[in-house]
Amino acid sequence: MRRAIFPLACVLVVALQAFSCKEKEPEIVQQTLSVSPTSLSFEPEDASAKLLNVSSNSGWGVASSADWIKIDKSSGDGNGSITVTVTANTGDDRTGTITIKGVSSTNVKAASDVTVSVSQRGKKIVQVVPAPASFDGNKRSSTTYQLLIYTFADSDGDGVGDFKGIQSKLDYLDGLGVTGIWLSPAHPTSSYHGYDVDDYSTVNPLFGTEEDFKALVDAAHAKGIKIYMDYVLNHSGRGTEWFKSLKADPSGSPYRDYYVVSKSPDADVAAGLVDNYAGALSPGMGSWISLGDGNIGYKGRLHFKVDWTKSIKTVTVTETTEDAQKANASAKLWLYIGSVGNVGLYETSTNIFEITLDVDTSWGFLVRSSTTAWDGGTKYGAKAGKNVITFGEPLNLDTSTAADITFGAATYYFGSFGEYMPDINYGPYETASESPAFKAIAASADKWIKDFGVDGFRLDAVIWLYQAVIKANQSFLSQWYDHCNATYKAAGHDDDIFMVGEAWDGHSTEKQYYKGINSCFEFDYLWLVKATLDGDATGYVNAVNGYINDHKAIRPDAITSIFLSNHDQDRVAETLGKSVAKEKQAAALLLTTPGKPFIYQGEELGYWGTKAGGDEYVRGPIMWDKAGKDCAKKGVNNKVNNAMLTASISVEAQDAESGSMLNVYKTFSRLRNTYPALANGEMTNANLSGRSIASWYMTSSDGQKLLVIHNVAGSAKTTSVSDDMSKPVALLGTASYEGTNLTLGANSSVIFQLK
Repeated sequence: MRRAIFPLACVLVVALQAFSCKEKEPEIVQQTLSVSPTSLSFEPEDASAKLLNVSSNSGWGVASSADWIKIDKSSGDGNGSITVTVTANTGDDRTGTITIKGVSSTNVKAASDVTVSVSQRGKKIVQVVPAPASFDGNKRSSTTYQLLIYTFADSDGDGVGDFKGIQSKLDYLDGLGVTGIWLSPAHPTSSYHGYDVDDYSTVNPLFGTEEDFKALVDAAHAKGIKIYMDYVLNHSGRGTEWFKSLKADPSGSPYRDYYVVSKSPDADVAAGLVDNYAGALSPGMGSWISLGDGNIGYKGRLHFKVDWTKSIKTVTVTETTEDAQKANASAKLWLYIGSVGNVGLYETSTNIFEITLDVDTSWGFLVRSSTTAWDGGTKYGAKAGKNVITFGEPLNLDTSTAADITFGAATYYFGSFGEYMPDINYGPYETASESPAFKAIAASADKWIKDFGVDGFRLDAVIWLYQAVIKANQSFLSQWYDHCNATYKAAGHDDDIFMVGEAWDGHSTEKQYYKGINSCFEFDYLWLVKATLDGDATGYVNAVNGYINDHKAIRPDAITSIFLSNHDQDRVAETLGKSVAKEKQAAALLLTTPGKPFIYQGEELGYWGTKAGGDEYVRGPIMWDKAGKDCAKKGVNNKVNNAMLTASISVEAQDAESGSMLNVYKTFSRLRNTYPALANGEMTNANLSGRSIASWYMTSSDGQKLLVIHNVAGSAKTTSVSDDMSKPVALLGTASYEGTNLTLGANSSVIFQLK
């Protein structure tokens, strides 16, 4: 029995020993895997390499989703890095991914895949194609057209423009987008230009009747176009009944006080008796002219002695009974007397010249140093107002004014612009509105406002009303404005009358005239445009805002009137060197700038011309058709530049050419009428980089916002724009953008509407 149990025990022991010697199962580890960064971005031609840093406790694999994404390895183990590059992108923006995969092993459980996003901007150049909003017919702009009645449009074939001619072209002006017309003087006149008014109370019959004028005003109003008359307040013409009466009876005329009159100008000025001077001792411009009255001649025997020894030459005249002498045939110096002509003097000692003569003259005499030349410093007379000789006393000779030396006192009138335009006298400036001349001219203005519906006035030469004395001119203009505005409101208007003054001076002077009226022409603006188009746009926005802020600081309702040229200046085309590209961009600048823009007749067609041969050459007629059959050349006495007035510059030709000067004006004028921000918005500097880049925002009160950009260089320029460029509304020239980089062609302009 005992032998049987032993083998079984041995088997059990062996089995237990075998079980205790078996190996344990291995422990499974979780893989860690992270990648930095998790996104990469590349430029279109980015050749640089970017690194992905991998952190892991075991092996990993790498794969890209697109063949344009290049990786330097397909796997790795533990911590490591991946170098990523891309191929150049010539198409649209594109995106892809790089996937880093965890790898399993016998004792490692793979981590979740990590995905890295990859993007690359496309090299896509977007050409700017404007898509402006449709014009709804509601004119929002205040653009005004300066129109010369005598050369704009001729309706009756006499070669002179007229009221009916203007009325027949209102569709043209409406298509140009203007909301106002400044008419050149419409009154009777002795000149072609009309600035020597002979009657303020009626119209020039050469232009039509008062009924024709009223029909023009009514027809313009029907198209939303206002009419502004040119009013000349500084002076009249010599054809007024007032001046004719004065000339016929200088002492007794009831109109003597209508003009600046004196028998002793220098003495009266010194005594402060010449109100027109407003306390100044000398005029800013102008001269005294004799009315031709008084005992200014002489009949009898006189002795003349001319002293030529000093810098100031003198003549002394005495009555005498000594024998008369014949003229010196070999004289060095001569008298010029009345109908006698030149009379040679005798040199009695060094530079002393004398003669005794029987004199019979109705006006007086002069001294001449030449018998062949009449100017160039060879004619010696007296200073204006100091030309009456006193027998026995030396009189200083003058070669600049060289007024006739007379023997008696004459009556003189003052003319800032010469003898054909006598200055009107309004008396002391504080009470100018009480003067008879003011009342008479104001009554005529009342007629045009009340009976004809005129909307305002352009006031000529306001600086010279009181000889450039600013406070006096301010006072006068304030009285004039208040009178006309009261008449305007009494006629049923809710707004204020528009009145723009020609205060032809620099901005520092011009702005002060806003104390009198609500607008003045900003004469500095043209030179700002020229400087800008010469390549330096850096100061444009600040200068314009400076004008506006200065005006509004003086008068909150101020209207800044800007223009490129007018009837008294060389054409803007001349100023810009006849560069069509610059002329077009000048139009774009004008019509995208805040304020009240004025377009001068012919400017929209690219007219050129200088005043060198006469003012007529900057006041030429409109060419309506290619043949020029309705061209009002006689309005400027046929003084026209026929080399300019060719078929290509006509309205007919330019209407048909999409890129013409006329169509540039039409395009930007339509935009100004379409977008409130452009018409009356506030200008703020966009400060885009580049010396040739003028850029600003225009923002309206209702929040509409536009970005205006002009490249004024003669070559393409690129600037960076952070604003949205997806909604262009205007383009002059060429423009394209790639991402944030905007490239503008030479003299190109663009407007973007912003969200």
